[in-house]
Parts: sequence; structure tokens; C-alpha cells
Amino acid sequence: MGFDYCFVCGDKNPHGLNIKFHQDGDAVHATFHCEERHIGWPNVQHGGITSSLLDEASAYVPLNMGLVTVTAELNISFKAPVQVGETVHIEAHPSKVTKRLLYVEARMVNSEGEVKATSSAKMIVLSPEQQAKMGIEAPIGRE
Repeated sequence: MGFDYCFVCGDKNPHGLNIKFHQDGDAVHATFHCEERHIGWPNVQHGGITSSLLDEASAYVPLNMGLVTVTAELNISFKAPVQVGETVHIEAHPSKVTKRLLYVEARMVNSEGEVKATSSAKMIVLSPEQQAKMGIEAPIGRE
């Protein structure tokens, strides 16, 4: 199984979220519609879904830069609940880039502009040897 089965962005995962991220310069964007199957508390999106969406957005930033990374840290601030039936916009952009680390800021807002959650991620850039050990030959979408 390849990246097509990714829980967040894979289009072949029948249980996944099937989110499509779009590049805009160094930033990435996506939308997500909360359904009843995404709840934790009644009528409220599960925090794990919110976390997964922000993590995936953070991972797409280095990917679009031609880098293969893994998340080392993900710090999330939940600002307001995402309600069932609500559509949110997810965006992420790099905040600092070093040779081995990429820092990414992400946020989730509803159609009225209310911030639902924010995150800061520290992504570790994998060396060619680390990529080979994981079975990754090239950045996803860059083969």
C-alpha cells in the first residue's frame, strides 16, 4: 500500500478523509466538511480529526518544497469546536527553514473567518539514507 491509502489525503482509502491540498506559493490550502461520522462529542468534530488535518497540511508544505519530512512535534491550540455540517478551511505555511528542520504554522477557520484551531509543527528533513530505509524513493508526487 502506498500513499494513496493515507488516512487524510489518500483517494483509495475507503475510510479516509480524501482531502485534496492545493499549493499557493509556499502555502497549502484545503477545505473539509465535518460530518456526523467525524464527531467526538455530540455534534462536535473529534479533536483527532482536527489534529490529523493540521498535521497533514503541515506535511504538505515541505512536500511542495521537494522535501521528505516526518513530524517531530505538533502543538495544537483548539480555539472553538467544529460543528457537524460546518465547512472549514485549512492553511499552512513555513515559518522557518534550516538544513534539517522545517517549522510550519497552520490554522483552521470556518467560512465566517472564526479560527477553530492553530498548530505549530517541527518537521525533520529525512536524508536519502533515511528515505531509503523507509522505502521512499522520491517525495510524494515528485516521482
